[in-house]
Amino acid sequence: MVTRRSSATPQARNVVVADNDGYSFAVDDLVPQQYRGTDRYLDVIQWNLEWFGASKSTEWDKTRWNLVVGILEKLNADLFVFQEVAGPTETRSGVIDAVAAELTARGAGEYVVDYTRAGGEQRVAMMWDRQWLRAKSEVAELFKRGEHKLGDGSDAFAGRTPLYGWFTGKLPTGPSSRAGGSFDFQMLGVHLKAMADGAAQREESAKVLAKWMRKDAPKVDADVLIMGDFNAPPGDACWAPFHKLEDEGRAGFRKINDPSDFSYLWLDNKKDRYLSRIDLTVASTSSQTRVAGTLAKTVRWKPIEEVIAATQGKLTDRQVTALLKQIKESISDHLPVFSRFYFTKPARPARPQ
Repeated sequence: MVTRRSSATPQARNVVVADNDGYSFAVDDLVPQQYRGTDRYLDVIQWNLEWFGASKSTEWDKTRWNLVVGILEKLNADLFVFQEVAGPTETRSGVIDAVAAELTARGAGEYVVDYTRAGGEQRVAMMWDRQWLRAKSEVAELFKRGEHKLGDGSDAFAGRTPLYGWFTGKLPTGPSSRAGGSFDFQMLGVHLKAMADGAAQREESAKVLAKWMRKDAPKVDADVLIMGDFNAPPGDACWAPFHKLEDEGRAGFRKINDPSDFSYLWLDNKKDRYLSRIDLTVASTSSQTRVAGTLAKTVRWKPIEEVIAATQGKLTDRQVTALLKQIKESISDHLPVFSRFYFTKPARPARPQ
């Protein structure tokens, strides 16, 4: 059994790779006082692993396998939402199955995995620690491939169907938590169409997802989170359906995705800098009240922070772009994005009989 440690100690379970920096310790100043010393929180990591396990990446995966698994072990989230991973076929299991088995063997948790059926070697997958989370229904595609099309016949989701999970989480018991209980939430993992010519598909997928949040998601009495690679920044016009939900007070989107941050290691050669925050979250109103800063943060390892600090935050500096280029070539062209959700309504202790 893995012991879930306090969110306010250097030995906490969320740690960044470099020098085993405790991630929870690093963000301790963002943790509200009432949650320090407790473990009343849910950690979610979303990460595009760039063709992980694909046939075209066989040689690359040999060199990055231990790096990726080591990062996931250190981050030690309750739930991971992946994009661009190879799923199971008739002759082999999916690549994240092996990751889950290795993490479980290392004592990082008891992880289980589900994938979309569509997407080939670029599937969406979820991996969760069943010590803390339980799927209340089958984790499965929300829509079938090709169910939503544009007038020209193109698939709104570019063949990469959204993956839906309805989870219940355990609230811990003990001196720091006082009382146990559970909480429910709905998670939708997505990987939307890329590039400028994919704008129409992104806009259509946003319409479909916003309609789902309005009409279908409320049928389940649980918060809603949509996470993944959106392939456009939060202020892009294609996200008008999400902007409208936010303006109506139904969801958080622009205000919980920092556009000045970056998650995709894309180099604009004209400006010699990495610019893009495209790994995003849509959260239902009850989920996104910010009790501890912005909802989602890009995980930047210590070397990145040191170089950025040394250059006074100027991302145009060649030291920064060289470092990010090295990360892109050795691990992925995306950084993981970390979200922590605090349980603001503790369960009531049982009345004495």
